[in-house]
Amino acid sequence: MIKKLTLGGLFMMSFTIISAQQLARVQEKGLVGFIKKDGTFQIEPKYKDAQDQSEGKIAIYEGGKWGFIDKYGHAIIPPQYDNAKSFNQGMAMVKSMNGWLYIDSLGQEIPAISSKRVYEFNDGVAFFRDASNLVGLINSKQEVILSPTYDVIRPFKDGYARVAKNKRWGVIDKLGKEVVAPNYDDIGDFNAGLVWAKRQHNWYLVSSQKEIAIPAISKIEGIENPDFIIVQQGNKVGFMTAEGKWAINPSYDDARDFQQGLAPVKVNGKWGFIDTAGQMLIPATYQDALSFSPEGLAAVKNGKWGFIDKDAKVIIPFQYEITAALTFKKQEKGFIDGLARVKLNGKWGFIDTTGNLLGNKWFDNAELFQN
Repeated sequence: MIKKLTLGGLFMMSFTIISAQQLARVQEKGLVGFIKKDGTFQIEPKYKDAQDQSEGKIAIYEGGKWGFIDKYGHAIIPPQYDNAKSFNQGMAMVKSMNGWLYIDSLGQEIPAISSKRVYEFNDGVAFFRDASNLVGLINSKQEVILSPTYDVIRPFKDGYARVAKNKRWGVIDKLGKEVVAPNYDDIGDFNAGLVWAKRQHNWYLVSSQKEIAIPAISKIEGIENPDFIIVQQGNKVGFMTAEGKWAINPSYDDARDFQQGLAPVKVNGKWGFIDTAGQMLIPATYQDALSFSPEGLAAVKNGKWGFIDKDAKVIIPFQYEITAALTFKKQEKGFIDGLARVKLNGKWGFIDTTGNLLGNKWFDNAELFQN
């Protein structure tokens, strides 16, 4: 039976977001548990499967069904669903015999707007699709904030989403307002007020106010730093400003984003680091290299992966793999909030900036820490 929620109940549900400590999902002997940042178990490995913690709740698979526990491992919604997604905006998507639906943190069903399909909430909004197969947006109160308008809306990222209408791409914000009209054959993620876009063979840098044509190039990478946008011309890569001017001429085989004033670049098959003036400060001697983290360390590969500081001093020896575990979706690499996920001898763990192993323990698999 569907229990209707009052407006006050929806309000409290939407804003009762638990300030949860960060937990990392780990796998040991085929079972999933969660560790804290001190390396000890918050929840011992006991579940066949589980989602990441979200809003202080965890979807777990037990006894052939999905349910939810809190961040301490206490059951809050008994396993009863065929599938379940993480909580977002005080609600979660679950699959029962009647298909996908929304529930609140007490397991009560939330009346959903009529849609050909139920979509997971992302960045505070969810999609819904009408009978004509067009997509719109709703908020956590099931209120329509964008009537079905587009053929495709991609997941929101930092408040913006790519949209397509009649095979032409643009960008909208979370209120459904068009930031970039759908006039392009392809488009990137909107960031720092800017996005790359492509029409036929022509590339552009586009903001909500203007469109800058970038002639004679073959690719624009995602825009992480609008002062140094990675752009490919022919078979060489350089860095361009948001105004479409070369900040560093295309002379590299490959490049990654500037962080901490340095960017990894590839020259003659090897990676090194340049500064914002294009000077090679760390010689190109590595097989691979990632951008520097806020901790001042960069992952570099010399047979195996290790970590160097800005003076190219080896801080953590070359002995690890750092590619993402195959069974988990997150792909972030290097140091995040003082810890890096690494692999050694087929096992996964976390090291700190001095190379010490968190909890002195390795796992069959490990996911990043989540709130």
